[in-house]
Amino acid sequence: MSALSQLSLERHDDIAVISGGDTLSGDFISQLSDLSSVDADDVRVVVLHPDAGVWSGFDGVTEAGDLFAGFAEIAQPTIAVLDGPTLGGGLELALAADIRVAASDCQIGLEALTVGFPRAGGLQRLTRAIGRSRATQLLLLEGQIDSATALDWGLVNLVADNAFEAAWQVAVSIASRGPIATRYAKDAIRHGLDMPLAQALHYETELTILLQDTNDRAEGVDAFVNKRAPEFSGT
Repeated sequence: MSALSQLSLERHDDIAVISGGDTLSGDFISQLSDLSSVDADDVRVVVLHPDAGVWSGFDGVTEAGDLFAGFAEIAQPTIAVLDGPTLGGGLELALAADIRVAASDCQIGLEALTVGFPRAGGLQRLTRAIGRSRATQLLLLEGQIDSATALDWGLVNLVADNAFEAAWQVAVSIASRGPIATRYAKDAIRHGLDMPLAQALHYETELTILLQDTNDRAEGVDAFVNKRAPEFSGT
């Protein structure tokens, strides 16, 4: 394995950054799966910032299935930094993140059906992200869209000239909040989407009850009452 293909995870206080990777190869998928076990309580946000070539699509990958399930199931909020053309498997990977920040000149699309077929969960996550009509439009009519259109459709959350810098500011903002509450919120959204409404509401209520007994909940209330910035401990 060449040095260029190696993924790395670096900690910056309570933010973890996954970088490197070179291309979206089988090695990349395997390494990402290994790095997706980010279970440290003091990690509050995970930023995915691989080499730009990763976003351009699969490199020799023939497997099909939910190839990015490990990354999608990270307990902490995740942010994908799209700083290159995000196509095919690259978009399928980006859709496994909770938040997507795209460079201003980024082009985004799935594989053309004349070339291949989305095979890593992309169609299902795309439809859940932007709805049936937009997903169909992207796949069958548009092919690719620019970052401004992706922002308008809700496919990306933010567009900036410097995508990583913008994503970092988002990560810092999320990390300043109660980490237990943010994990519970992600959990409620991810699981609730696949539940009937009544069951999802019940699940959300259960998480709210669990949150009431945490030190962070007491800290948040005290900070609000005393008009000061909260200092969350993650407990």
